[in-house]
Amino acid sequence: MATAGAPDATVFAPAPRARDRGWWCPPLIAVSVIGTLWIPAFLLYGFARMATDSCGPDNCPAGVTVPLESAPFLHLAGAVLAVLSFAFPWALRRPTPRIVFAVAATALATSAVPLLLTVFC
Repeated sequence: MATAGAPDATVFAPAPRARDRGWWCPPLIAVSVIGTLWIPAFLLYGFARMATDSCGPDNCPAGVTVPLESAPFLHLAGAVLAVLSFAFPWALRRPTPRIVFAVAATALATSAVPLLLTVFC
């Protein structure tokens, strides 16, 4: 009970912020997919590098060297975006950027595997 001269503390208390209980789902799914795809991507990258040993670094066609140069960067960019999706606030009012970053991370890292498969075709 408040006295006559002092204001009631409950009147000035800030409202509790709504937290998203499933904030961790999109980033965790993205990290799990990227982590799972790392093994086949690494194996394809290693086999593609071995397959291009005969033509050397200077004599290979661009259809072979471009996927080999860009695949590690695609996978790394996907991993960075997945980790950044954890950094968004847990507030319920803005879950969209976290989901967009997680989907973009998964798409970037996933695109490295078919790109490496083009080396063998």
